[in-house]
Order: sequence, then structure tokens, then C-alpha cells
Amino acid sequence: MKFSVISLGCPKNLVDTEYILGKLNACNAKFVSNPEEADIILINTCGFIEPAKEESINTILEAVNLKEEYKNKKIVVTGCLVERYKNELEKEIPEVDYFIDLKQEPKIPEKVGLKTVNDTGDTFRVLTTPKHTAYLKISEGCDHTCSFCAIPNIRGKHRSKPIEALVEEAKILAEQGVKELNIVSQDTSSYGIDIYGKPSLWRLIDQLEKIEGIKWIRLYYLYPTTVNEDFIKQIANREKIVNYIEMPIQHVNDKILKDMMRGYRRKKIEQILEWKEKYVPDMAIRTSVIVGYPAETEKEFNELVDFIQNAKFDWLGVFEYSHEEGTIAFDKWEDIVPKEEKIRRKNEITKIQEKITEEKNKQLIGKELEVLVDGYSEEWETLPVGRTYRSAYEIDGITYIETTEPIKAGDFIKVKIKDVIDIVDTVGEIL
Repeated sequence: MKFSVISLGCPKNLVDTEYILGKLNACNAKFVSNPEEADIILINTCGFIEPAKEESINTILEAVNLKEEYKNKKIVVTGCLVERYKNELEKEIPEVDYFIDLKQEPKIPEKVGLKTVNDTGDTFRVLTTPKHTAYLKISEGCDHTCSFCAIPNIRGKHRSKPIEALVEEAKILAEQGVKELNIVSQDTSSYGIDIYGKPSLWRLIDQLEKIEGIKWIRLYYLYPTTVNEDFIKQIANREKIVNYIEMPIQHVNDKILKDMMRGYRRKKIEQILEWKEKYVPDMAIRTSVIVGYPAETEKEFNELVDFIQNAKFDWLGVFEYSHEEGTIAFDKWEDIVPKEEKIRRKNEITKIQEKITEEKNKQLIGKELEVLVDGYSEEWETLPVGRTYRSAYEIDGITYIETTEPIKAGDFIKVKIKDVIDIVDTVGEIL
């Protein structure tokens, strides 16, 4: 059987897709990039907020159109959208052959009639990232009760993967050529509370740093309540932890944070930024905020704007509030901020952040930085591209590398930053 696999949503979902690919690989399944050539189209969906749901539905309908054109195709759909709306999807899109919920994902090969032929039991992930970088999902689910978030309903309670299992997985990744480990979960900084009785991320990092071949470890999805002074000190003192964190703040107005049930107030975010300046002044921070939360006034929005202008985050994503059924906010409030106003607020912050990001990148001109080479530019095929520690794979800006010497993906090289292009990207000359 030939499979075309489409993975939507976040890196955590991508890891799930890679495990599914591993199961299929153990059954000698063949993979094709063009859905028209596939016998089975497999879609791993996202169902977090409205735009993600729309993308998932549109992708399914595109597969349905192909199935109508090529009568022998089958469609398998799994992921968060199915976990939330399986019954409705089965009624509305009967053309899909299998809707598979999250618990049944390991049985997808069996569902489509495949049998395992690899009797060694080796069903390790099939990486979809370049071979030098990979995600390591350290836990599943979330115990926080943020009023806008449907994740606990979809993914369940926070469940950490044991340190021993994660270290073994990371060793296999390193043996395959992975040099950058990207640590992901719904709540990374709370790792281990459920199985070790206290946050144990740094116990895990102790072991991961010992793995030969791993040079960079990058932390995603930190929750502000569990980021304390010692946490920032740990980043400063660790050899392989890059000076970069991804930590959504969502807002800074105390009333909105209370309504969001985030468990912290503006003062905590300010503290984290103070610790950052004290211990790791060159650390890059990516964050995200939500605009148009129910009853967010112009005054509360302006407080957020002022904070962003002063905090000068390196990278920032802005999301319009999505009124999601099954959340506390959906039951408690009306979605009263008009769509047009949400878009206006989003655009205002986006423009401010673009100036900040460009300013930050211009400050790099003349500096010498290490770059991890990802490959070659899509626009200029002979021009290598990579990332400094300040940029996460496929999320942040890239560095174009001027060189006459042969370099390859996975190389670490030193460059001198020469210029900034398109706000988010830089140009570096190889040293």
C-alpha cells in the first residue's frame, strides 16, 4: 500500500504522526508525497481553535475530492479534530473510511488491513524533520484549567513519559544523526510532577546532556507559573541548553489573566524578564498573546500593547480569541468583541512586533554566531540556510550563509552577521 501522510497543527502532533509512520513502516508500507499516487490518504488533524479546525476540514474535503476522482482510494483521519468531533464528522463526511481517535492511533495499520512484517518489533518514529533536528515529546495532556483552552478536554490530564524511556528515545535519535533536540509537550516546565512528585525537567536534562552527538537542546511550551529564578539560572549554567525559550504569556492585564485562569499575574512575567536580564541577557524569548478575549476593553488591550513595546520579545505570535465549545470561557461569557476588532488589535500588535524583531536582528550585525545548517534556500538553490540559537526550526527567522566552501545540513559553522532581510531573516558570512 502507498500512503500519503498529511500532518497538521503543532510539533507535538507531528511527533504523533512520526510514530504512526513508524508503525506503518514496520508493515512495509510505502510513502508518497503526492496524494494522487496514494492508495490511502492519512490526515492527522488539529482541532485546537477555529482556524485550525477549518484547515483540517478543508484538507479532509480535498482528500474526498481525490477519492471521488480516483475510486480506489481510502481516507484515514485521526488527531485532535477527531477526538473532539468524531460523531459529528462521521455523520457529515461519510466519504472518510476511518475516523481514528487518539487512543486507537497505534492500530491504524491493523485498521487498514496491514500486518507487521518486521518481527524485531522496531517501530521507532520515522522522522519528517531534517535528520539533524527532531522533536522529543516528554509528556501528554495538561493539568491547567485555562478558561479559553480545549486541550485538557482533547488530550486529558498531564502524563509524563519516564526519564529512562525519553533518554533511550533520544539516544536512538542521536544515532540517526540528530544534533538538535527540541523538547515539546503541552506543559514542559511541569514535566515529572505526576510521576516524580515534583517538577523534574532538569533531572531529565542531566541525562540528555550526556548523550553523545546531541549539541543543542531547545525548550518549548514553558508555563510561567513553573518558571522561577532557579529555572533561569539552570538555562544560564547548562552547556547544551540553547539560550532560547518559548513561553506563552497570553496577556498581561491582571483582570484578563484572572478571567483566563492562567494562575499568575503581570508581576510574574515581569519577574521572569528581570531574571532573564540578570542571568541570561542574550536569551531569546518567543511568546504568544491572545487579543479579543471576552470583555477585553480598549484600556486592557492598550496595556498589553505598552507591555509588548517595552518588553521587546524576540519573537511573538498574536492570536484572535476563539470561542471554543467545551471551555470555561465558552460557558461563562459571550464572545462580544467583534471579529473586525479582533483583527484590528491583532494587526496593531503584529506591526509593533515586526519593528521590534527587525530592531533585534539589526543589533546582531557585526556579531559572530554559530549557525546550524538546515539545507539550502528554496529561492536560491545554491545558497545555504541555517539558524542561530535564537531561532527555532520552521518557526523563527533563518540565516542565509554566504560561502564558497561546501557545507551540508547538520553542520555547525561560525558566521559574521552582515545584514537583515525581510524583517525576520539575517545574512551571515562564513568565517
